[in-house]
Amino acid sequence: MMIVLYIVFGIIALFMLMQYAMVFSAKKSKGTKLNGLKGNLRKLEGKDTNGLVYFFSPSCHACKAQTPVIKTLQSKYKNVYDVDISKDFNTARVFGIKATPTTISVENGVIKQVFLGVKQKEFLEKYLKG
Repeated sequence: MMIVLYIVFGIIALFMLMQYAMVFSAKKSKGTKLNGLKGNLRKLEGKDTNGLVYFFSPSCHACKAQTPVIKTLQSKYKNVYDVDISKDFNTARVFGIKATPTTISVENGVIKQVFLGVKQKEFLEKYLKG
């Protein structure tokens, strides 16, 4: 019976360690100067710019909850972008994306904040208003 308990605790500890490693890895991209973006995202490389970039995958269940929030923000703000990582892996690589959904706040061509998981509209709007 004790061995089963140790196995269960080991699995839980391993899961928590993997979650921490993913968050730590994502946060490392904070402060990175953006270079080599394509299309509309090139606007974010310059000074005096800010915006949000939302990375998602069609197969991600949490993304299905976050996407309507992002679409609402896009209808109100011109500096909110979405990137399907299954179609644009290179952009995800430039931003250092490790998991979806991830939303990144960019200011003056530099990654300011990295948000993993689902975030509320009001929370994200704070980063659009400066």
